[in-house]
Amino acid sequence: MLKNEDYLNIFHEIKNSITLISGSLQLMEKKHPEVCNFSYWNDAMSEINFLKNMVIQLSSARLCSQLQLAPVNIYSFISQISSSIHAFSWNGFDCHITVEENLPPVELDPRLIKQAIINIVKNAYEAMSGSGTAEINVSSQNDMVQIAVIDHGGGLDPAYADSIFQPFVTSKTGGSGLGLVITRQIVETHKGTLSCDSRPGDGCTFTVSLPIRQN
Repeated sequence: MLKNEDYLNIFHEIKNSITLISGSLQLMEKKHPEVCNFSYWNDAMSEINFLKNMVIQLSSARLCSQLQLAPVNIYSFISQISSSIHAFSWNGFDCHITVEENLPPVELDPRLIKQAIINIVKNAYEAMSGSGTAEINVSSQNDMVQIAVIDHGGGLDPAYADSIFQPFVTSKTGGSGLGLVITRQIVETHKGTLSCDSRPGDGCTFTVSLPIRQN
């Protein structure tokens, strides 16, 4: 049976090969720009980039088995999330953050949970076509800290509403259908939950619930 490090090594080797192919094709395009006019060239480049992104995502998912848990001050953590969102410089997109007072520490792997929250915010950005205001509300309920990301992108397409957490299911052009799958895996590895409430004609609320650290 393969161990976790074996999977990581396999993903690493596949990623290296795909990166080499991608680099070679880009070099060919730079030296011979006429190849851009060849049939299927753009399709081939698109598929290579798709594979590279998929392997990166799958490699990230395997890291869930190597959590580096630590008690985290939720206010400092959300401040880091806010800084990362503003660093993206998404023109026309804003994100308002509200945090309940006196929240206790949460034991988590900050790097992975940050990735999960940013994935959801990125989905909100894309759902709203890069324009508008999303909200992040942080509160506590039933021994859980809840981080709710609220967008106003019109809600889920009914054709995908029941399958958004299934691998390779996506309504995005060029999407891998792995973003939400990996995000939920990260959250559930922390003994938390990820839920989605679609509001047809308005938007969606994705809620990450994480257990409060017990003394």
